[in-house]
Amino acid sequence: MIKIIINEKEIIAERGTNLLELAKHHNIYIPSLCYLKNYPPPSEPCGLCVVEVEGEGIVRSCEYRVQKDIRVKTETPQIKSIRKKILESLIANHYGDCKAPCHVPCPGGLNIQGFIGFIAKGDFKAALSLIKERLPFPAVVGRVCPRFCEAICRRSLVDEPIAINNLKRFVADYGLKYGEIQPEVKPFNGKKVAIIGAGPAGLSCAYFLRLNGFEVTIFDKEKEPGGLLRYGIPNFKLPRDILKKEIENVLKLGIEFRGGKVWGKDFSLKDLFDKGFSAIFLATGVRKEKLWGFAGEDLALSGIEFLYQFNKEKISLERFQKKKIVILGCSYTALEIARILRRLGSDVWIVFPRSRIEISIPPHREINYAEKEGVKFLFVTAPLDLKKEGEIYKIRLTKTILSEKKEIILVPETEFTLEVDYVIRAWGETVDDSFKNFGELEARLEVKEDGFIKVGTDLQTSVPGVFAGGDLIHGSKTVIHAVSSGRRAAGNIKYYLEEKKKPKHFITVKFDFSRGKRPEDIDSKFLELFPVAERSRLKERLPEERIKDFNEITIGLTEEEAIAEAKRCLNCGCLGIHKCEFREILIRENIPVTEAIRRMKYPINKEHPFIEVDLNKCIACQKCVRICPYSAIDFKIINKGTPYEYISFSFKDHCTNCGNCVDICPTGALVKKDLRVPYLRTEAKSIKSVCGYCGTGCNLTIWVKNGRILEITGADLPPNYGSLCVKGRFGFEYYKHKDRLKKPLMRKDLKEDFKEVDWDTALDYIAEKLLEFRDKYGPESIGFLTSSQISNEENYLLQKIARAIFKTNNVDCSARVCHAPSVTGLAATVGSGAACAAFDEIFNTETLFLIGSDPLASHPIIAEKILKALDKGLKLIVADPIKIELADKAHLWLNLRPGTNVALLNGIAYIILKEKLYN
Repeated sequence: MIKIIINEKEIIAERGTNLLELAKHHNIYIPSLCYLKNYPPPSEPCGLCVVEVEGEGIVRSCEYRVQKDIRVKTETPQIKSIRKKILESLIANHYGDCKAPCHVPCPGGLNIQGFIGFIAKGDFKAALSLIKERLPFPAVVGRVCPRFCEAICRRSLVDEPIAINNLKRFVADYGLKYGEIQPEVKPFNGKKVAIIGAGPAGLSCAYFLRLNGFEVTIFDKEKEPGGLLRYGIPNFKLPRDILKKEIENVLKLGIEFRGGKVWGKDFSLKDLFDKGFSAIFLATGVRKEKLWGFAGEDLALSGIEFLYQFNKEKISLERFQKKKIVILGCSYTALEIARILRRLGSDVWIVFPRSRIEISIPPHREINYAEKEGVKFLFVTAPLDLKKEGEIYKIRLTKTILSEKKEIILVPETEFTLEVDYVIRAWGETVDDSFKNFGELEARLEVKEDGFIKVGTDLQTSVPGVFAGGDLIHGSKTVIHAVSSGRRAAGNIKYYLEEKKKPKHFITVKFDFSRGKRPEDIDSKFLELFPVAERSRLKERLPEERIKDFNEITIGLTEEEAIAEAKRCLNCGCLGIHKCEFREILIRENIPVTEAIRRMKYPINKEHPFIEVDLNKCIACQKCVRICPYSAIDFKIINKGTPYEYISFSFKDHCTNCGNCVDICPTGALVKKDLRVPYLRTEAKSIKSVCGYCGTGCNLTIWVKNGRILEITGADLPPNYGSLCVKGRFGFEYYKHKDRLKKPLMRKDLKEDFKEVDWDTALDYIAEKLLEFRDKYGPESIGFLTSSQISNEENYLLQKIARAIFKTNNVDCSARVCHAPSVTGLAATVGSGAACAAFDEIFNTETLFLIGSDPLASHPIIAEKILKALDKGLKLIVADPIKIELADKAHLWLNLRPGTNVALLNGIAYIILKEKLYN
């Protein structure tokens, strides 16, 4: 044993140990992109694994084997400089998107490409589950979302953006109708949280806190939960039955709602703490109206109050029927009121001091809806004063212009007056700080200059344990902003109550490759990969029909339309991000990707049945070439690391589609076609399992997310050591086939139809009938047949049941039919009917005699071991009437006549015995 000191850490190791492997074993970071254990290095190694060995200088740790006591440094300035230069050369030839651009502007941070990928595969429940990881109200938001994501969708450079919001709405409605994958809810942890306000922020916070095991109680002054969603949005835009169902889905997780409880009247913050609540979240929203500040403005009706009373059905609709009404402001509130009034037959004008183009919220889509329904708009128009004479309102207006500083300037010579029945002000909402008078703790809540509650980055207020979010801290925004704020608050409250330091949120933008931030940056070659396809649209009721009632104005997508629309997605984000070692090293080394190539060099190749090849992301590590057991990849590179680098890559005809290459690839150059959901390994569950396709018993890692298998990879354990065949790696989609039985079907009479029952009922019935047959006809009347695809342990249990309970030896397995001769022969020869050697013994064998088997077809992982052993000097003899593929690699192929294999074996046995060749 020798002593190695790496970065002052002393390690005892055996002589000849690989230095890179030794460092990895002791969790010492040394980057590498091309190293493969037990494989030769590539023709041009990456060079990232360099270290400094005292007395020897800079060496590549991947090829260095320790022979004596040494001191090693891995982070010297010289080493860092070498790594930086290498990584920058790789960056310069890398083209692609780490993350889809649609993800960036979404306040909810949804995995948009991911849920669209699930929809494209027809897996609507998984899509909904992925959405609800961050958004508990997709059916609600799917009807009111401003769709920031669609504005930058790259599909618009081909034809039209993906209907992201409509797809979200579709799966949400699908879930309400057909059920959904239930979220995992942790058991109660004994800690209580109070939430004041049952609007989108409060409900969202409650949802995510409950998922994490907290006992949550929501207090609200209204008797029904929903806040703005219930009392600020009319039914024709957000149907009450949809809202009710989604809120019920949240509350049924075990969240208590206490309605009719007014903060400052029925309780204070101190009262809640005294009742055992460990933290409080303030999410009351804002209800105070903004004012423009013109003479007589107080004569106008309150828009917020109008909308509130209308949605509570406490307003006299006859009072506003067939009237002339001016609405001041172009807020969401203004538009909702205008469209309500049009349904009452009134003429409506919306007055706004700025131009249409200056409006971002609400989106122009909402303005278009209103215009179609007959609402008139007076843009660049401001009020001067308002007077009321009897029942008539006289409002004096003027046109406006903008100063150089974009400030509004009135143009007096353009004044005009409108005489109407009502004027309603709806400039927007602001905060009311009267809460500071509600109690001792409330008075200590610090507010900003604009009156909104002051919070830290963790959303905690100046009062310890009191958090705030939603409109209460930033003013009136969108529903998705409020939901996002509630989710953030839940995460911060969790860390606060668990007394854990919240992990620092690491922003990776500077390490994320992009095909272009602006439309003009996108290479047309990339866009030309996608043919024009029509966007699926919601069916919209005719304006002249819909203004006659308050029913929803749009009809959602059909299943066929949703799938077709999802398939229009360009899949901008990298589907190999979960395995991208290149990006991880860039982050670790703090090397930004600012100098990445801006144009596409290679077309994306989709000819392989299971693998998509994008050489624009290839770093020429050649891992794929070296790990392929069949030498089925043709790879060439010239001018590596220069602007003139060029790569040639293709699969050869004898590729077996095993996929070893795709999982070893350290970037997104090779990705699985069927993997449509970008994810990180930390976001999925890894489940260990064993492949059941053949008797080799390959160890698998199954990556599961949202109740679905995302992919299967080989586990680095015997007998396969990470390798898999095409069936083991790609052949799992059958598990969710629509015809697959997922629950028992049972009938007690042939005349009956099969009916779905639970497992206990089915198993009890089977046991009852088997015992009945045993007692009536005897144990020998019963037989048990098992599958060769189940494990030895399961086969053992079934034979135990057969012999111990039913007293019968009639137990058989399909494998016995083909293996009976070998079992008999092995038992007679070596005393056991089971295999007498491990598969890895192939590597210790001098000569292998293969007869009656084609491992490449039936047991590919065994064939892979044979091929590796051949490279190390194994001699192979194949005896088969058919020239199987391994016969081409054999030292001797015995081309038998069909049916003569027994004669051959007898002859070999005779010679062995006669010439005493046995030992």
